Amino acid sequence: MSISQTKGEGGSSEIPDSGEGQDTAEIKRLPTGVDILDRNLNGGLPCGALVYFSANPKSVPEVFLYELSIPRKTYYITTHKNPKYIKRNMKELDFESPGMEFINLHEEYYHKILPAAADRPAAAKKLTQFVNEWLDSLKRNKEDNFTIIFDNFSFLIDLGIETDSLKHILDNVYDIISEGNSICYLMMVKGMHHESVENHIQYWCDVIFDIDLERKGDKIVNKLTLPKIRGMNPITDYIKFRVTDRITIDTSRDIA
Repeated sequence: MSISQTKGEGGSSEIPDSGEGQDTAEIKRLPTGVDILDRNLNGGLPCGALVYFSANPKSVPEVFLYELSIPRKTYYITTHKNPKYIKRNMKELDFESPGMEFINLHEEYYHKILPAAADRPAAAKKLTQFVNEWLDSLKRNKEDNFTIIFDNFSFLIDLGIETDSLKHILDNVYDIISEGNSICYLMMVKGMHHESVENHIQYWCDVIFDIDLERKGDKIVNKLTLPKIRGMNPITDYIKFRVTDRITIDTSRDIA
């Protein structure tokens, strides 16, 4: 099953082109998996990009993450549930995941590290060490063209891990995806963090996905914008989308 687009009455058939007026030939891109979005990004997001994926949990962002895992091998770091339940959810939506490898931080923290730790700060430090060791092993493998998804990165912040330690993790990630022509998405749950923490991480990232929703009359409208894209014009106009068994981009425009 593929991504589809919808066009409302009187609507435009295009979403804003982030490459308009730019020489984009020098920017190597990686497809997101959302076809119409990739077309308007002239092929996808910059290779080696660290992506801040900010989402309202009511907008069903996990379906977007499933879409982002499609184009290439994906290391899916899960912090909130056992991978078997994510696989079940994907199967219910007819997502195939033969190239997906799960890193089960949920199991590692709640069933191994936390029960054996003296306190939560000690457990958080131990988990940080585990994540960095996994990243070091990935770096040694010298793989190429893959995706890393943190679902979710908010978990690490909520553990009280210090900013310097978070930066060290993201520095490791950045080295890996830059050298391996790859991409990483950091799922950040809206409303969970102090603005200063969010600003720090957004500044470190190359791309910002901002997913939200609003009520219009008796309908809920999901909206996406990309206010920051390294080396490219941002997409500041909201892109409407619907969540069914896939993400469906709505290219119609609101008429005042």
